[in-house]
Amino acid sequence: MIPAGPGPRDADPAYLAACRDAGLLVDIGAGHCVLGATLDPLSGRDFCLVEYAHPAPASHEAAEALRRHAAAVHPGTSGVLLRTAPDVRLCAPWTPHLTYLRRDPPDRHSGGDTASGSPGSDTASWSSGGVTVVPAAPEHQGRIRAWIADAFAAGAAQQGTTARREDAEAQADTVMATPGRFTLVAVIGAEPAGHATLLPFTDEVTGTAYLELFDTLVAAPFDVRAVTGLLVEASLARAARAGLPLLGNVVHGGETGVPEHGARIVASLHRRGWRTEHVYWHAPNPTDTPGN
Repeated sequence: MIPAGPGPRDADPAYLAACRDAGLLVDIGAGHCVLGATLDPLSGRDFCLVEYAHPAPASHEAAEALRRHAAAVHPGTSGVLLRTAPDVRLCAPWTPHLTYLRRDPPDRHSGGDTASGSPGSDTASWSSGGVTVVPAAPEHQGRIRAWIADAFAAGAAQQGTTARREDAEAQADTVMATPGRFTLVAVIGAEPAGHATLLPFTDEVTGTAYLELFDTLVAAPFDVRAVTGLLVEASLARAARAGLPLLGNVVHGGETGVPEHGARIVASLHRRGWRTEHVYWHAPNPTDTPGN
């Protein structure tokens, strides 16, 4: 029986109620889950997304049971996406798809010796080693749009698909028009060297509010590590001013069992003080998996 009252403590009761009203909260015998079909607008691939399950899928066997149920409900999709807790490790045929990580900002009053103006404000700038990070000006908007489109295309390529430029640009336009968007630009000399684009974001499953570091990019031939570090420092100051944790994500790719670029990025971020919030795993439908 699907519960009518508040769900487990790890999910927002309002989220479960909305999913139940929309027919997305389904009984799976030993528990319940939220699942539905979703379409990737860049690749055109559709998936069955299992956004939430109770009991939580803490083992490979539990994930496989959810995969079979999802495929039975949406048999025509190209695979299953499953959200898990950060400490869950799944094996083949599952591969990591997206990892979401958080970084809690330092105390907003601590400041930093590179900041000019009130840290995190709309006018603050940050300087170090010849790099200055400033709030984006009108003349930066076209470059920012192109950089975000580049990021969408690169993410699609990482997952083995090709995004048409016009589709990547359409997604970039959506980001550019998001209410509350705030973009920081790194400048070296008079040349824009990179950006960090921040968006307000609330995880609908848990109800947790974040400032999302939606995209950061440093253009060649600039020093990626140094410029990115200053962009993240300025983003943390912005998050501290808002009283929110900073949220970022890493796109994964590669074949099952093969160490890949995304995993190395996640490990590097962990060493820099980020911690994983949750992970989306991908697996093909059971009918597409050898041995099933």
